[in-house]
Amino acid sequence: EQTGGTVQSVLNRMNTNENPPTHNKTNKFTQGFQNIIDAYGVATYREINPTPYTIITFPFLFAVMFGDAGHGLIMLLFALWMVLKEKTLKDKWKNVEIWTIFFGGRYIILLMALFSIYTGMLYNDVFSKSLNIFGSSWRVGFSDKYMNDSETVTLEPTPYNYSNKDYVQMYSGIPYPFGLDPIWQLSENKIVFTNSMKMKFAIIIGILQMAFGVTLSLWNHLHFNHQYAIFAEFLPQIIFLACIFFYLILLIFYKWLHFDGSSAYRAPSLLIPHGLPWALPIVIGTHG
Repeated sequence: EQTGGTVQSVLNRMNTNENPPTHNKTNKFTQGFQNIIDAYGVATYREINPTPYTIITFPFLFAVMFGDAGHGLIMLLFALWMVLKEKTLKDKWKNVEIWTIFFGGRYIILLMALFSIYTGMLYNDVFSKSLNIFGSSWRVGFSDKYMNDSETVTLEPTPYNYSNKDYVQMYSGIPYPFGLDPIWQLSENKIVFTNSMKMKFAIIIGILQMAFGVTLSLWNHLHFNHQYAIFAEFLPQIIFLACIFFYLILLIFYKWLHFDGSSAYRAPSLLIPHGLPWALPIVIGTHG
């Protein structure tokens, strides 16, 4: 009746054990994120679609590893141009593959740019340069003669006198208000320090994201009443994460909270506890 036809419709019910196809409703904002999820695998019928969570976790984890406010600003301008002009740009350069990829992921680039500006300010990294907005918490306590005679000097990180009466306080004891102190721009070990910091941030956020994904699988098992999958799949995965990666996160926070300026030289390496179980057979085999 709705189509105006005169021939009646014939509907035959067919019994089947096959799962119905999966259809995820998307719009111009979520389509790019859904394409990323589908590239790894399409969720089966009535499973949880992780795309809404990926809208935040994917661009933010990218920004944690990218972390440059200057380059993030360039990305933001490019993304805003594509978003604001999308009606006129959607029909252009359709045969240029690289352009279709950029345009299809314009909202992904937009969020990656915004998060990159935020993490870049945290790292105090703007085109690989630092901004001294609030004033450094460090002061060089050496004389001009000592500075001229020395190629490098080491600043004392302890804000209180623990050594002798001639101690000159160099660190105020008050951290830089937001992000990394600009004094690190002058440091020889800046790359070593910042790379280690970024790596630890990426490990913490990445492992938490992995744990969240495993938790989503638990919801699927409970929804479909797959009791065997909980014991044979979810529990082994979460135990593996807890014994290795959660333990690594605990070590990272313990190292950050337990060691201060007066005991930083005694801080252990985080790679040794995790590398030892695999390195031990090699060492024994070499010397045995």
